Amino acid sequence: MAAREPMSPARRRQLIVGLVVGLLVGLGISLWTGFWLWLATGIAVGLAAGAIMKPPGEDDAPPRR
Repeated sequence: MAAREPMSPARRRQLIVGLVVGLLVGLGISLWTGFWLWLATGIAVGLAAGAIMKPPGEDDAPPRR
């Protein structure tokens, strides 16, 4: 069984940025429409986008052995 590698700082920052952006977008849409569940939807979409995208500069790194 392969050992899990710790999360890189770039990946952690990306997840935090996704969470914050999702929170802001969800809050804005929920205030605009008056439907509070858009806040939870925005957070979920922000976390998903942060988890799916590759951190910048990951393609430039040398291959791991």
